[in-house]
Amino acid sequence: MKIIGITGTLASGKTSVKDFFLSRFSSSYFISLSDIIKEELLKEGKELKRENFIEKGNELRKRYGFQILVEVATLTLPKNTNNLIVIIDGVRNPGEVEYLKKKFGKNFVLIAVDAPKELRFKRLLERKKEGDPQTFEEFNEIDETDNGKNQPEYGQRVGECLKLADYLIINDGSLDELNKKLEKISKLILSS
Repeated sequence: MKIIGITGTLASGKTSVKDFFLSRFSSSYFISLSDIIKEELLKEGKELKRENFIEKGNELRKRYGFQILVEVATLTLPKNTNNLIVIIDGVRNPGEVEYLKKKFGKNFVLIAVDAPKELRFKRLLERKKEGDPQTFEEFNEIDETDNGKNQPEYGQRVGECLKLADYLIINDGSLDELNKKLEKISKLILSS
């Protein structure tokens, strides 16, 4: 079994990375850490907006430990995992990375995605996702929070996760260019 964690900055292309690996590996299993938070928000009858996701994720990590989201995520793994590729999307705290490295050792790989800020803002506007910021100032504020600015230790610290990654992809080109980079990485992952 191989575990592929995905981390990255806002609108950098994390979904494209996830989609690549899901299409590349026939025996893959996908877990979104945001889905775990979403379940909690729905139980509490809270609106599914970015601020609530951040607040709830921080609350869970503060109460149960920095690793809680990935710990819960790995509890749902199927029993027969010999040739399975598990993709965990939404790694946002170094404690999550540390937990996965301890639990899975060399079978865990963290892939980070980044792109120039102006390009990410342009992509964000083009994707027209509900709840996304509409001005560069709003985008910049959310981006800085995501990356750890004024965040507690248990908060979102994507910037630190990028530094812990086994592979850092700068996604500043086309989808084809991204897929070529991912193809090289997938061969390295399979050969290790």
